[in-house]
Amino acid sequence: MRPMPLEVDLVLPRLGATPSGRRVVFTLSRDSGILGLCGPSGSGKTTLLRVMAGLCPKASGVVRVDGVPWLDSNLGTDLPLEGRSVAYLPQGVSLFPHMNVRENLVFASRLAGSARVVKRPPSTGRLAGFRSFWRARGLPGWAQEVVELFGVSRLLEKRSGELSGGQVTRIALARCFLRSARLYLLDEPFAGVDPEGRASLGRILAGLLARRQAMALLVTHTPDELCSLAGGMVRLLPEEDGDGSPGVPVSPGRMSETEARGLLARSGGWE
Repeated sequence: MRPMPLEVDLVLPRLGATPSGRRVVFTLSRDSGILGLCGPSGSGKTTLLRVMAGLCPKASGVVRVDGVPWLDSNLGTDLPLEGRSVAYLPQGVSLFPHMNVRENLVFASRLAGSARVVKRPPSTGRLAGFRSFWRARGLPGWAQEVVELFGVSRLLEKRSGELSGGQVTRIALARCFLRSARLYLLDEPFAGVDPEGRASLGRILAGLLARRQAMALLVTHTPDELCSLAGGMVRLLPEEDGDGSPGVPVSPGRMSETEARGLLARSGGWE
C-alpha cells in the first residue's frame, strides 16, 4: 500500500515546552500541492510549522512524510532540521544587512549544497571563502533560474535598506526555493505584496511545487490566496472552542471568495 505523502498528528506545545493539549490532525494525500493553514493569533500556526521543521525539540506526536517518520514521540524519533527534506520560510524574514541581494542568495545556494565543488582556500576563514566564491563565481545557473522566476534579477546589487517590503518578500521566497525540498513551510509568504503581485507569486509557487513534486503548508489570512492556491485547509480554532482539533474542508479551491472569507472569519483567521 502506497504511503500517505503527509501525515500529521501532533499535540502542540506552548512556549516554554509546556503541553497545551491542542491536538492537530491532518493529512495531504497528493504528491504535490498546497494545504492552507488559518486561525487567529495564538492558535498555534507558527508553532505547528516549527514542529514540522524540527525546531521544537520537545514536540509530541507524529509527522510522517512519504511514510518516513520525521517525528514519532512514541518511538523516540525526532529528526533535526538538516535531517528533514524541508524548507521553512518564517514570518518577518530578513536579509543579511552587510550583504547585497546577490551575496544573500549565493550564501543560501551554498547552504543548499549545490556549490560544494567550490572549495574554500586553505589560508582564509570561512566567511572569506564565501566572499571569494561570490566574486569569482556568482550564482550558479540553476540558482539564476530561480532568481529570474521570482523577478528579482534587477535587485541583485541592492542592499536590504534599499528594498521595499514587497521586494524583500520576493527575495525571501527565491532564497527559500533555492533549497530543493519535499515540504515547504510558508508562514504568510506574500506579506507586503500587492494583490496583483500575490496572484503572480501564487502561480509561480504552484508551478514550482508541481515541477518539483513537492508539498507546501501555507499560512494565510487572505481569502483569494485560499481559493486560488490551496487544495485543502487546516483550520486552527480559538483555544476556547473545544479541543483545538482542526476542521479540514475537502475542496476549498472550489469555494467562492465570499465563502472563504466567511470560513476564515469563523475560525478567527480573517484580518
